[in-house]
Amino acid sequence: GGLACVWFTVLCGPLLGQPPAVIDDEPVEWDVPANTPATNDGGATINPTLLEPVRDNTLGIAYEDRPAYFYTLWLCQQIPAQAVREFALAYRDRRQASDPNYAKQPKSRFPQFVDVFHHPEEYRGRPVTLQGHFRKLIRYDAGENDLGIGDVYEGWIYTADSQGNPAVVVFTEKPASLPLGADINEEVRISGYFLKMYGYDAQDTTRRAPLFIAGTVEWFPVLPPAAGVSIPTWVYALITAVAILLVWGLWQKSESPRLASRFHSGGRNFDDFPPQEFLGDIDGRPVEPHH
Repeated sequence: GGLACVWFTVLCGPLLGQPPAVIDDEPVEWDVPANTPATNDGGATINPTLLEPVRDNTLGIAYEDRPAYFYTLWLCQQIPAQAVREFALAYRDRRQASDPNYAKQPKSRFPQFVDVFHHPEEYRGRPVTLQGHFRKLIRYDAGENDLGIGDVYEGWIYTADSQGNPAVVVFTEKPASLPLGADINEEVRISGYFLKMYGYDAQDTTRRAPLFIAGTVEWFPVLPPAAGVSIPTWVYALITAVAILLVWGLWQKSESPRLASRFHSGGRNFDDFPPQEFLGDIDGRPVEPHH
């Protein structure tokens, strides 16, 4: 139901500026026909024709990845993010139901990052929703293309179930105040299409991370603490003085009848009630200890 049922017909032209690939000294053309749709099912998956040449564990975006990469970026600009998220949640439920270890577990227990990492072939071209923290976010030129895609953003996200491993998300629209940088800590949620396992050079070795393509991200900024209202010192002094006067006035009012009762017997016989005993229990009741 909802946005997920909307059907999108997306037609894109071939990418420009593509150098010929060479396999066994023979040039290979990766251009796709001009009438190739980016999706055949309204956005539930990326067109399998675009995904055929994509291979996992290559460093960066390979030449063969470019049609799927750019077409998916373009598609994410056309489909509402909520529709992508609905598709993603529906597919996650299917994956969980097919896993005997998690089929009867709450949805929050299903480790989707781990599932993507170990079964990339099951997720290629399908939408996924992840929530975690950006530790790095940069902007760069997407490169020459005829789909109108200029600058893109590359974020490195860590999720609760990623065991310290990042995922990479490339998207075209950034929330206005979401900061860029190589050392940030911003909570976000992404709904994008899985493209491939992306190879990258780490300090110690070559590693791999799931690569997702999205239109934008949801950002959950930490609100700064509310600024305190500055109160001048003289206001505190005035409040203190007024409080002292009020307390003194109330004390004077309460002491007047007590003083009279101390020095006037009210018919009592001081032979039976010595003054020191009478003055020691002015209120006529014992003092209970504080609980």
